[in-house]
Amino acid sequence: MSSTANPNRSNNLPGFDPMMGQLEVLESGIAMFHGFANVAFAYGRGEMIVVDTSSRLMGAMAVRAIREVSDEPFAFLIYTHGHGDHAFGTEAFIADALTRGHARPKIWAHEDVAGRFKRYALTRGWQSHINRLQFGGAFATDGLFEEKSFSYPDLVYRDEQFLDLVGEPVELHHGMGETDDATWLWMPTRRLAMVGDLIVSSMPNTGNPNKVQRYTLEWAETLEAIAKLAPRYILPGHGPAYRGEELCVEVLRETARALRIIHDEVVRRLNAGEWPVDIVEAGISIPADLATKPYLRPIYGCVPFVVRDVIRRYAGWWSGEPSQMFPATRKDRGGDIMALCGRQAILERARTLKDSAQLKRALALAEIALNTNPSDTEALTLNAEILEAMAASERSFIARNFFAGAARQLRERTK
Repeated sequence: MSSTANPNRSNNLPGFDPMMGQLEVLESGIAMFHGFANVAFAYGRGEMIVVDTSSRLMGAMAVRAIREVSDEPFAFLIYTHGHGDHAFGTEAFIADALTRGHARPKIWAHEDVAGRFKRYALTRGWQSHINRLQFGGAFATDGLFEEKSFSYPDLVYRDEQFLDLVGEPVELHHGMGETDDATWLWMPTRRLAMVGDLIVSSMPNTGNPNKVQRYTLEWAETLEAIAKLAPRYILPGHGPAYRGEELCVEVLRETARALRIIHDEVVRRLNAGEWPVDIVEAGISIPADLATKPYLRPIYGCVPFVVRDVIRRYAGWWSGEPSQMFPATRKDRGGDIMALCGRQAILERARTLKDSAQLKRALALAEIALNTNPSDTEALTLNAEILEAMAASERSFIARNFFAGAARQLRERTK
């Protein structure tokens, strides 16, 4: 996930966490701050390790919360990846250390995090735009992706790194999942896994509509590797902490199984010569025993997005429809259809489909009228109504906000 959360809008966040804004002490020396992105803490030996720093708005909240239970110096700040909700709250931790007369904590991350920050700065306008849409206006993006917003790692690693926390071993491992720069931490003495967005308490978020490539297969492989360690605690990037070896291993293995099922079915269909558009339209699902798991609900990622991720990874951008190789413009296509059917007939049919809750079909028709004449007030209003209905019934946080955002933009054009 990415962007910067407004804590006052927590009821609109994916996987709404009733402990949002609170610190949970799982046992002496292990705690997690529940933010839009969580912050994990391991302490009790004289120094503390901090895993992720949350967002620029919630980082200070996390610092205040942990200082209620421990005044140990922050030895290391570890980024599980470079998304803004995980790595942009760093200054609050550094300020706390300096105010207390402690040494400045060292920031560790995978070597690709710096490249992510540079890409964000290069595409800062686009990043701000898509995050405002994806997160429904619940996020402050002004200046978020400027170079000055980033606290770059002091120390980086490639595959794995071993640290020492006052004599206790800490392992950093590279993984790929929602990002290519992911780190998961293992503290073998405590059997504690701090995994960032490798676990998001939802169907994993691969195939995000406007974000760069994600890694469905590698995500499954990484979860399987963590499961082999049989952790006693998992502190995830979003959602609740997981306790007990049995539950922890289940969450890891079953999430991996869901991803592998989708990945393997898409690959099977590609190998059989099916075009991407046919695979998407045919639909792929996961078994009911997985779909009913609370940690695989489609509230952030969802199965259709994962399908798209796998297709994009292996099959390029073309859908397979000849007309889409060098497509006619949307205005020209719409004009031809309108000339054949008539504007009013198209709008009436779209409205009938909307009223019978066939919203995808309704939107496809209503968009034809809008693409043909972007100033058509009736078409603008109808498209907005359909999008609002789609948002109201959509479980995926990402899709819901994109629909709602598109509807708001259309409503503004009718004023």
